[in-house]
Amino acid sequence: MRRDFAEYSAGATPMTELPLDFEAFHRMHRPAYVRWAKTYLNNQADAEEAVDCAFEQLLMAWPQVLAKESPAAYAWQVMKNRTVDAGRARGRREALVDTAAFETAALRDAVDPIGQLEENITLFHAIETLPERQRDVTVLLHVLGHSVRESADHLGITPAAVRSTARYARRRLQETLGLAKEGHADDVAH
Repeated sequence: MRRDFAEYSAGATPMTELPLDFEAFHRMHRPAYVRWAKTYLNNQADAEEAVDCAFEQLLMAWPQVLAKESPAAYAWQVMKNRTVDAGRARGRREALVDTAAFETAALRDAVDPIGQLEENITLFHAIETLPERQRDVTVLLHVLGHSVRESADHLGITPAAVRSTARYARRRLQETLGLAKEGHADDVAH
């Protein structure tokens, strides 16, 4: 099934008898999942393979996935687990700093690329220290450029939860980077 599913994911081979809601879910989420997995694995082919494995797993249990309180949240976790497993199997650590620090618009447009690169690396190291949900929201919003609504859809949470999580992440990053404003220390604990 893996070869057939990989061809289906690439759009080369239509698969028959897939649930239409699964196909729609796949079309909606796969591009963002692959982009997120690439920030973790720093390799496009490995990211696609990990995400396709996640979708295979989801397809095998699709009726149970739909019965979850939030199918999108469950699918996001399956994708993350498959990506982390793929990284471990290849002996890799999370590659956010390696991947994202060098691919930002700020670096491309910088007057001082070396100084901007140093700032990027410092920032992405700080992002890696965030709690999992805050890191996911930060990567989706600020590294991959998704909107609040898109991020909420991928994570299976509300836009308000994305905004709140982003706010706590920003405060925590400010604190980590020594930029914290006084009076917000209690808010960082989220």
